[in-house]
Amino acid sequence: MRFPSSRSVMQCAAQAMLCLLVFNVRAVAHESPPAPSGGTRMTLQATATAAVPLDTVRITLAAETEAADQAAASQQLAAVLSAAAKQAQGAAGITSHTGNYGIWPSRDRAGKINGWHGRGEIVLQSRDFAAASALATRMSSEAAISNIVFVLSRQARQTQEHKLLGQVAQAFRARALAAARAFGFSGYRIEQLDLNGAGPVSPVPHPLPMMRMAAKADEVNAPLEGGNVVVSVSVSGTIVLR
Repeated sequence: MRFPSSRSVMQCAAQAMLCLLVFNVRAVAHESPPAPSGGTRMTLQATATAAVPLDTVRITLAAETEAADQAAASQQLAAVLSAAAKQAQGAAGITSHTGNYGIWPSRDRAGKINGWHGRGEIVLQSRDFAAASALATRMSSEAAISNIVFVLSRQARQTQEHKLLGQVAQAFRARALAAARAFGFSGYRIEQLDLNGAGPVSPVPHPLPMMRMAAKADEVNAPLEGGNVVVSVSVSGTIVLR
């Protein structure tokens, strides 16, 4: 009985290994995901905007005190702010909270401390401009109005953004169809979309000279008008022309 030579055995093993590798390559190629469909891609953007009335006012009232020592300045300031805060408690539709608060020394030319100065704030916030203005005027005997800003509430901004969402979607579809036809295509399909909002609206300051004229509670205060702010929603995306 003749046994195969070692060379023949090596050749058979090599052929078997080659067949196995070919089989694995075909299996991997069969299991790989299909290649993405071709087509001409285009990136578009659409924006919808609206002018929305600022619906919330923030009025900052500040009180200042001076005393010979730090403890006295702090006690005096706390008493003034407490009296002012009591006037704001229970006001319908108006919220209040303390703002900035600080006690610091004053110095003479030689750099020595010759007294203490204190300043504290109370902030009123309301969607009722007239009520907030009237309350701030009554509190002006304890603390002077130092700042007025108007803001758009989160609820109002979200409500407006929801309204604009339908408009910006319609605008994007119209622009996509117009672009497809302009380049000789009959239509498109949307491949990717990114929705963006304008984010929080920055406070809008109100000039103070007219407000400071009404120093007494029985004087008629100047009406507050917040004005409008622009809220926008934009969408960008990629379409495939077909």
